[in-house]
Amino acid sequence: MKYTYQDSTELTYQRDFVQDLRDLIEVAKKVLPLENSAIEMNDEEKAEIVSLENRLNDLDKFETDVKRFVENASKDADAKEILECRNTVIDACVASAAKSRETLNSELERSQKVSTREVGRVENQILSLLSPIFDDGIYGAEKKYTASMDENVLRGTLTGTMAGMDYESDLVFANDVLAVREVYRELTLPTWGKGGLFQKESKVKLVDVSDFLITSINYDGSDNLEFVFENKKAGRKFKITCDNTACHVFDDDLSITRDDTLSSSMNMDDISEFADEVKTYVQEYIKSQTLTRVLIDGKDAIRNNEAFDCLKLIAQQYGDIVKDCLERGYVKSEITIKIEQADGTRTEKYVTKDEVFTQLSEIGSEGLELAEILGVEE
Repeated sequence: MKYTYQDSTELTYQRDFVQDLRDLIEVAKKVLPLENSAIEMNDEEKAEIVSLENRLNDLDKFETDVKRFVENASKDADAKEILECRNTVIDACVASAAKSRETLNSELERSQKVSTREVGRVENQILSLLSPIFDDGIYGAEKKYTASMDENVLRGTLTGTMAGMDYESDLVFANDVLAVREVYRELTLPTWGKGGLFQKESKVKLVDVSDFLITSINYDGSDNLEFVFENKKAGRKFKITCDNTACHVFDDDLSITRDDTLSSSMNMDDISEFADEVKTYVQEYIKSQTLTRVLIDGKDAIRNNEAFDCLKLIAQQYGDIVKDCLERGYVKSEITIKIEQADGTRTEKYVTKDEVFTQLSEIGSEGLELAEILGVEE
């Protein structure tokens, strides 16, 4: 499938931009009111916590002042009755303050727990609402992938970076357990073994690794890749590392690639093809993707109520494409793309500037700001 502007120039990012734009609007309509309510709720909860902390401080001060006053009033007294009265007053003050302090601390602890729980609930809601956009709707992000076995299931993490915004997503792959043959095909690798009828001598032995399980992957989204595949029952483990110049194969700590005898028994084209298939798998064979964290300038954007700032960064990306769509389109009030199917069928898809502006304006001032960034303001 190919995506172009109306003048048939290919889109830089081969995506259904009109659908992504609609998705961004729908996410903004849900996230921004939720974030505003979260800000209001946080302010109220913070005010309650501050009030309780101030009452505790006032109580501590009052207890100290009472004790100081009584001790000063009785400092020259010798009479037993006065001293007993002083002790009684101080004991009563201390006991009363301790009881009140316990009550206030309980209220403070409860309020802090409620605040933490509510903040976590809202954060999860916002992350869940943002997640579809962060699946593939962040254009031009630098992405890195990691995967490892967790309780005998292959799980992964995607980290992305775009214009000062970083994000992480948990990945579930198409295969819970991934064998070499499911990514590539049957594969053998050379290693040293013992042979000879009477005298055991080192000789090259080919190990069939087709059924070995891939247990870890680290891929920087560009040229650098490292992945491990192993047969734990047999206690065998191989590793392949690749950069922009070559791939290297290891049998545990033994470098097969640097051993002239072993490397001569290995087809490096097979290794390169295998590595490319692993790269493809970790990027494209994702069953589900769940956004877990978003950072702006290294700080938690959701915790700091900066989801709107995240949407503005995405809108800046989309605004450039909106401008190109309008300039390359035949109707200057429509954001139009053409879609060419694999069988050659061509269709057009569009959304009007007025429709985008109207939907965003329903949100309020934040929506109007997004409309301005997108270039659809009236």
